[in-house]
Amino acid sequence: MIENNMSYEGFKEYFWEQLKNTLSEGIELQEQNCLKNNDLQVEMLTCKEEGKNLTPRIRTREFYDLYCQQGMKTAVEVAIEILGDRRKVDVHKVIEPWEVMKSGVNVEVINYEWNQERLKKEKMVYEKILDLAIVFTVNLREDKDFKMTITSGLLEQWKITKDELISVAYENFAKADYAIISYEDVMEQLLGLRIESELCVLLNRSKLRGASGMLRIDLLQDLADKKESDLLILPSSVNEVLLLAEEDNILDMDSVKKMVEDINRDYVDEEERLSDNIYTYKRKTGKISIWNSEEMKCE
Repeated sequence: MIENNMSYEGFKEYFWEQLKNTLSEGIELQEQNCLKNNDLQVEMLTCKEEGKNLTPRIRTREFYDLYCQQGMKTAVEVAIEILGDRRKVDVHKVIEPWEVMKSGVNVEVINYEWNQERLKKEKMVYEKILDLAIVFTVNLREDKDFKMTITSGLLEQWKITKDELISVAYENFAKADYAIISYEDVMEQLLGLRIESELCVLLNRSKLRGASGMLRIDLLQDLADKKESDLLILPSSVNEVLLLAEEDNILDMDSVKKMVEDINRDYVDEEERLSDNIYTYKRKTGKISIWNSEEMKCE
């Protein structure tokens, strides 16, 4: 019996052998370092199968954590299930013509400076705004939870221009399901506790990669009008942002910025960090700007 106290390196060796013994013949396992958000190198286990054009990948470290919590048997079973599901996807079938796929195009935001290597290496299509890069994604039709970042190569495959992509993406983005909910409601859902707060949370329905909602001027304006105040936008993570009416802020702005920096450093996974800056939304002008920096209007 393998105890749940193996080192990470020992786990990888044993985990690898268990997967090779379980997966069908003709499948080759490889270890790769993949570039992820904020230019982080993440150790991945890839599963290559002859005749398949899509290579499923899993994060080795996440399965080590699962092993520590629930044992090797569970880690292997979950990995096999995930790899099996992803091997069923044929990229030639899911990358359809532009007219078929354009309804699934949307936008995400990442930090521009922290993603310089990834933006260039992966040839991602992007627009720079403030200290962020707006990148574009597309849902793959056979699996709505499976999406990919749009690259210059994909534009060539679709035979469209960057301007055409941006136009469609922003049109979809304007109709996407984002919402502003009270921080009190979020904490009650998560912890079952009612914590009094003036903060609001802006996120999308999936609660993943929803920080792009900070560019939804219609939602910001509605809240600003309701509060009769300009807004502070606090980058909680790439998944959501926090909103606070300036009238309700009891801290000086330097303290707010330091709080964002401290929370990023101490509580937010490095891969999920969005920015150390704070932003302001001006109710009268409809402008978002980095605090104490040049304003930039978001159309």
